[in-house]
Amino acid sequence: MPEREDDWIGAVAPAVRQALRGCAAGQLPANIAAMQLLMESRAPEEAEQAVAGLLERIRDRGEGSAIRHLQAVLDLLRSNPGAWRTVRMVLDDVRHDEAPGDANAAVRRWAAAFDRAACASPEGSVALYALGNPELLKAATEEVVDRLRDWDLIGRERHVLDLGCGIGRFGAALAGQVRGYVGIDISGEMIAAAHRRCAGLSGVSFAQTSGCDLSLFRDSAFDLVLAVDAFPYLVQCGTELAETHVTEAARVLKPGGDLLILNFSYRGDPAGDRADVRRLAGACGFAVVRDSARPFSLWDGAVYHLTKRERPPSGSSAPEPSRQGSVI
Repeated sequence: MPEREDDWIGAVAPAVRQALRGCAAGQLPANIAAMQLLMESRAPEEAEQAVAGLLERIRDRGEGSAIRHLQAVLDLLRSNPGAWRTVRMVLDDVRHDEAPGDANAAVRRWAAAFDRAACASPEGSVALYALGNPELLKAATEEVVDRLRDWDLIGRERHVLDLGCGIGRFGAALAGQVRGYVGIDISGEMIAAAHRRCAGLSGVSFAQTSGCDLSLFRDSAFDLVLAVDAFPYLVQCGTELAETHVTEAARVLKPGGDLLILNFSYRGDPAGDRADVRRLAGACGFAVVRDSARPFSLWDGAVYHLTKRERPPSGSSAPEPSRQGSVI
């Protein structure tokens, strides 16, 4: 990086400086930087011009690593010409800055928004950082599955519940690696896409959920509850809904089972997220194994890994039992 960064970074629009700075320093994956640039761009060519112009200014400065990182972003933008449209379509409907109101009404709004997003761009609707590119989404999904394997969270005898499964990308990736996989989502269009993606795969099933709880499932049914970019929407619907789902995860997990939350919120408050996760873990009988780790190269998701204790902590109240019939 240059000795005086502002000599070159200051020449770009303020809205895109953070993404370019993080990418040039090697702190931000190229696809995440591309996504952030597209989010701030008013037209498809604006992001590409910002990166190309910056590269032109620094090529003679000897900043080899910065040039490589920025070139990777430019290559992604050029090889995914429809990415700006995908990002804009999803962002215009799936907003992360709305204040929480009535939780049930908020869940219904999210379900409708994700129905529309799934129809507009299945890949973009579940991971904007994939830029609408199926191969990039597959690579990012496989990287998460690799970490699940490294952490001994999947195996032939384990049952997995995927909370907010979207278009079924983890169902497809985990088929044959676990004994059973159930994906749930509030969006009927997402569930329909998941069924199409995973048609014929053994041990994989999907169900549309109310988004209010996990009452479809019996106690101690699962070894792993996986929540990839699901909790941010629960948090946005209101703290109580997020708390309910941690409590419900404790109920449906076997003793010693794991709750893996990948991104707790989009509030931009890492310290607040860590505090909230630790508070909920303690209240619901979980031990914290990983606390906001970021172990991915294709995604900047924060990992919160909680393990259900064999016995609830002293003084805690047990989760309420399931109120409906069980699916598993």
